[in-house]
Amino acid sequence: AVWYDGVSPKGSIYCDIVTKLRIGADVGISASVLCITRQLEAIASARTASYSAGDRRRRRIVDFAIGFGLPCLVMILHTIVQGHRYDILERVGCIPSTYWSLPAIILVILWPLVLNAIAAVYAVLAMRLFIARRYQFARILEASKSAVSTSRFIRLMALSSIQLGYAIPVTLAFRILQFTDVPLQPYTSWQNVHYGFDYVGTVTLEQFDMYPKSYRQISELSQWAYAISCADLS
Repeated sequence: AVWYDGVSPKGSIYCDIVTKLRIGADVGISASVLCITRQLEAIASARTASYSAGDRRRRRIVDFAIGFGLPCLVMILHTIVQGHRYDILERVGCIPSTYWSLPAIILVILWPLVLNAIAAVYAVLAMRLFIARRYQFARILEASKSAVSTSRFIRLMALSSIQLGYAIPVTLAFRILQFTDVPLQPYTSWQNVHYGFDYVGTVTLEQFDMYPKSYRQISELSQWAYAISCADLS
């Protein structure tokens, strides 16, 4: 590991790409769960049985916009609040830099929470419909012309619930700690925020240990979110 025992600014192009993709992944994972739960709710409600070819095509377009278009948009919007190129955290590597301000919250920070909240609503609706119709659910799936079997529906529902049950409290706790411990900075102008943009911030383990314990614990837990999410959704 390049940064296991140091924070030397190596692999600048790699870090530019990875940190931007990480911004997209924060949104993309939540967006993918939303697409899954939307589909599960539509299947459980038997609405897909009346879908025409045009309806299915429009639904695929909406899912593509949510699952791919929205993360790409947020990656672009992140440039507005990217104060410098990136930061390097010892034993973690390069992490995105975000100028902690009100525009950052609106353009970047809130998206995973909002998407997870909407996905949770769809998940609850899908589960309620499934429980209410569990005895005739196989016939509902057959009528909806869905490739999803009852067992697969249950697995997808379980995986989505696990992902939401992990992501929502961890993300919410992390952001609450940020709101309480890190004051918002005024976004005065593009020139001010992006002044000295080529700067690369570094955080050693000794410096990281000086952060509040609760912040360190949630931050370390959030670093595992990608591995857990990928294992969950794979």
